[in-house]
Amino acid sequence: MISVGVTISGMTGRGSIRHNNRTFSAANIDRSRTAQNVTFCREDLKQVYHLVFDEALAAYNAKKKKTRDKIPDYYEHIRQGKQEKLFHEVIFQIGNKDDCGCGTLDGDRAAAVLKEFAESFQERNPHLRVFNAVLHMDEATPHIHIDFVPVATEQTRGLQTRVSMKQALKQQGFTSLGRNMTEWRAWMDREKQTLAELAQAHEFEIVSLGGGRKHMDLPEYREAAQRLEAAQEQVMATEQEIAALEKQKKGLQGTVRALEAAEKVRVRLDTIQPERTLTGAVKGITVEQVEQLKAAALRGVQAEQRAKEAEAENRRLQGMIPSTKEKLREAEAQAKIRRENQQLQAENEYLQEQLEEERSFSARLLAGIDAALDFLWEHLPEPLRPLVEKAQQLIPVPDVQEPKREHDRGHSLGGMSL
Repeated sequence: MISVGVTISGMTGRGSIRHNNRTFSAANIDRSRTAQNVTFCREDLKQVYHLVFDEALAAYNAKKKKTRDKIPDYYEHIRQGKQEKLFHEVIFQIGNKDDCGCGTLDGDRAAAVLKEFAESFQERNPHLRVFNAVLHMDEATPHIHIDFVPVATEQTRGLQTRVSMKQALKQQGFTSLGRNMTEWRAWMDREKQTLAELAQAHEFEIVSLGGGRKHMDLPEYREAAQRLEAAQEQVMATEQEIAALEKQKKGLQGTVRALEAAEKVRVRLDTIQPERTLTGAVKGITVEQVEQLKAAALRGVQAEQRAKEAEAENRRLQGMIPSTKEKLREAEAQAKIRRENQQLQAENEYLQEQLEEERSFSARLLAGIDAALDFLWEHLPEPLRPLVEKAQQLIPVPDVQEPKREHDRGHSLGGMSL
C-alpha cells in the first residue's frame, strides 16, 4: 500500500557526539524511547586518527630534517588548523513529525529505510571513514546522524594519506562544476537520491514541496548543461541562416533590377516595319541581320523566363524570412528566460551560502561551548557535574524534524548541504 507523499531531508549536523550518543539528553528527548535508538558505529575519534593516519604521518616526518617541520600529533594538527575540520556530520530524515512521526506505522517504516541507508553508507563512501552513526527514535521523527573523517589517499602534498573533504569526494568521482554544483553538493544529491530509491522500494512516495531548485543528480546536471549549450548553438545557427538568406535575397533583387532595365530598352520585333519590294523581299535587311534579330528575340524570351523564376524565388525567400525570424525570436526569448533563471538561481545560491555561513558560525560557537562543557565534565569534581549537565541541556539542538530545512528536489542549504 502506497503511503502519503513524504520528503527526503539531508543537512549538515553540528557534530555533538555526546548528544548523539545520549551521554547527556536535551529537552526535546523522550527518555522513555531512548532504548529504541540504534547505534551502527561508535569509535573514539582520536583512535581512528591513529589507525588511519599514523603510517602516513611517520613517512611524512621521516622526510623532514628539522624538528619544527615535523607533525607530532596529526589529530591536534588538524584540530588547531583552519583548513580542515576534524570530522563532518550529516543528518538524514524521511518525512516529518506529521507524516512519519516516531511511534507511528510510517515512522517505523521510515526507520527501517534509514537503517538500510546507514548500513550501506560506508561501502558507498570508501573515502569517508565513519566513526559514529546513530539512528534516533526518541525525538519527534526518526533520523540518523553519521559522523565521518574525509580520507584522501595517494596525495602528493602533505601526508600521502590526509584529511581533505575536497580530495576525498574527488576520489569518489565528484568534481566541482562551479559554485552551483560543488563536490559536496553533487555528493549530497547522490546520497539523497539513494535514500529516495530505498524509500520508494519500501512503498514511500517521494514528493517535493516546491519553491527551490529542482533536484538533479550529477548525470542529469551535465545533461542539462549540454541542452543549454545545444540551444545556444541553435540560436547562432538560426542567425547565420537568416544572414545567408538576406545575402541571397539582395543578390536576387539585383538580378531582377537588371532584367527589368533590360525589359525597358528591349526592342519588340513587331515595331520593326521594314520596306518590302514587289516580290515580297525585305529591302535593306541582310540575312545576317535577320539572324541577329532572331537571336535577340530568343535572348529576350530567355531573360523574361529568368526574371519570372527570380521573382518566384524571391517570393519564396520572402516567405521564409519571417518564419526564420520568428524562430530566432522564440529562441532568443527562451535564452533570455534561461539567463534570468540562472541569475535568480545564482542570487538564491548566494543568499543560501550567506545563510549557511551564519549557521556554520553558530554551529562552531555551540561546538566550542559544548567542548568547554566536556572539558569541565572531565575535570570538575563529581558533585559539580550535575551543573555541567544542566548547562548542556540548555544548548539548542538542530531541529531536524522541520521539513522546510531541506528537501529532496526542494530547498538547498548553501555550499555544504543541499
